[in-house]
Amino acid sequence: MKKEMEVKILNIDVLKVIEKLNFLGAKFLHEENQKNYHIFSSKIDIIPKGSYLRIRELLSKNGEVLHCELTYKENIANKSFRENNEFNANFSDTKTMLEILKFLGYDIVKIGEKNRISFEFMDSIIDIDTWNKEIYPYPYMEIETESFENLYKILNLLEIDKENISLKSIEQLREEVKNQKEYI
Repeated sequence: MKKEMEVKILNIDVLKVIEKLNFLGAKFLHEENQKNYHIFSSKIDIIPKGSYLRIRELLSKNGEVLHCELTYKENIANKSFRENNEFNANFSDTKTMLEILKFLGYDIVKIGEKNRISFEFMDSIIDIDTWNKEIYPYPYMEIETESFENLYKILNLLEIDKENISLKSIEQLREEVKNQKEYI
């Protein structure tokens, strides 16, 4: 199990954020393409609100699957961060894993692809995520750090407006966008 504490920063300009991170001396870690399967059930309701089950495939530039991981993210109530206990298991066959989960009652799968650019900065991980437009049309940044004080130091150095901080999951953000479109 891995404990993670993170926030999302919405309304970012990807190129400006990367430029600022480079200027501040952040260490570029990697860029990767992911295929994410968010898994739900129409039959059972045992996963608490804010927690979720996901399969993540890391993809090569050609779309070949390099790595597969099943994750259960258990959300912990926290007003400052999105705090999770993250349970991960590696496997090699997504199709079979989805069949097993279906037998267990997890019969709804939402698939999305994203590009992630990752940096290390001030003992924190900063990810810039851009999903395919059908899943979530706006890029955002995630900052995973150990303390609220460190988060605010990073936000100040990056000149990020604190009203752009979000503790919402990608599913919650997707729902907001869907509701905005229905309203218009």
